[in-house]
Amino acid sequence: MSVSKIVNYALSLYVLLYALIYFIYIFFINFVHASISFMIAALLLPFILLLFFQWISWKYTNHDNKRKMKNRFMLLSSLGFSLLFYCVFRLGVNESESRFTTERWLNNDKGRVYLVDDLMNEHELIGMTKDEVFTLLGSPTETEYFKEEDNVVYYLGDERGIIRIDSEWLVIWFDGSDKAMKYELRTD
Repeated sequence: MSVSKIVNYALSLYVLLYALIYFIYIFFINFVHASISFMIAALLLPFILLLFFQWISWKYTNHDNKRKMKNRFMLLSSLGFSLLFYCVFRLGVNESESRFTTERWLNNDKGRVYLVDDLMNEHELIGMTKDEVFTLLGSPTETEYFKEEDNVVYYLGDERGIIRIDSEWLVIWFDGSDKAMKYELRTD
């Protein structure tokens, strides 16, 4: 078997693997609600390898029909780039949907699980009064989960991850002067 056939078979195999990798990424991004900072290197590596394998294939393949080879490479690069672009787009959407605003918090009690990290990063809950917490987060969830005399509980939605069996909750404890002294994320 010639080197050019081996290289072409290897490229074809990698293209199938490439598509499978990106479909797994798409599944992961959608169900785990991954962020850009978490995924960017993982997204770029297969695309860079695709371009590298195409360059190797071009270098070691007989170029009798250059137009056909060029069209094939353009098609593979376009397919590869479109999968990469879609993944980056979905990550951007996830990042945008994860930005905390009081309006989003109040209108989407099942999507709070994606807002809570931004809430904790952007707002210092410790030291807030109960009234300030209620202004920021609205009324607490009526539940017996994790309920104690000196705390409030907010339902966040189904737990993050691929298998969503439990729910996540934000629990905030107050001291005797109604100032937040501690908070935790819990699952039931």
